[in-house]
Amino acid sequence: MQMQHDFLADLQPKLAGDARLLAAWLAGSFGRGSADRYSDIDLHLWLNDAGAFRRDAKEWLAALRPLVLYKLLFDGQMINALTADGLRIDLWLHEAAPVLDPAQVKVLLDREGRLRLEAPPAAAPDPAQLAADLLAQIEEFWRCIALLPTVIGRSELLVSFTGLNVELGLISEILMTGYGRPRDRGVKVLNAYLGDARRAELEAALDLQGLNTESLVMAHMALAGVIRTHGPILAARHGFAYPQPLEDAVLRYVAQELHEVAWERPPFFAESVKDD
Repeated sequence: MQMQHDFLADLQPKLAGDARLLAAWLAGSFGRGSADRYSDIDLHLWLNDAGAFRRDAKEWLAALRPLVLYKLLFDGQMINALTADGLRIDLWLHEAAPVLDPAQVKVLLDREGRLRLEAPPAAAPDPAQLAADLLAQIEEFWRCIALLPTVIGRSELLVSFTGLNVELGLISEILMTGYGRPRDRGVKVLNAYLGDARRAELEAALDLQGLNTESLVMAHMALAGVIRTHGPILAARHGFAYPQPLEDAVLRYVAQELHEVAWERPPFFAESVKDD
């Protein structure tokens, strides 16, 4: 993490010497104290006039490190930058300081001692809402699987590959939420929340042997197998009815349509795709 530490060391005197800044803090992995060599810098600045600061923010950052990317996002509330040595920086500009969770931030500057650091009250998850969310995600997963014949029939291999990413995102959320390990970090971290066994299960499902019709169908169906295994378990655990008729209808439709395009392998999950 030398690159990040060097940047933060150079940043500290710059913050202290800029009278426009009321406060500054780090969020993200550096705020939580869980950063590694791949972490970006999530820097928040509280200013009297964020608009005025925004006008020379590029030069302000470039004085710390040469920039090769600089973008304004969210109506200029956030600046996304990349330095010449590869450091990613998200710079947030505030005209009013939010209440900050001391476990989630590291304060770099509090010029007048005005920052409010308060741990939020622990909120118990709503079991009914959690069950409804899981059911909706499972139903959306099966809706995506029902699109498989469309893209395979049209030989849209790139679209099919994109669909795998959508399905993977749904499954990841289902497994993390359903087994009580919701992700509280950014999108670049997943392993710790899936756990080794479920991570390996998904990685095996996506072990493509080339980008072709067979490998894509096998991957989609392997992901379907993960939901067939875990979906009913999570439904029983959280007290909602697993949408078995939806699963059966989707798998029956997929098997029939694959037969129409001369899919040579035997039907997947044969016990679920027989005619009623």
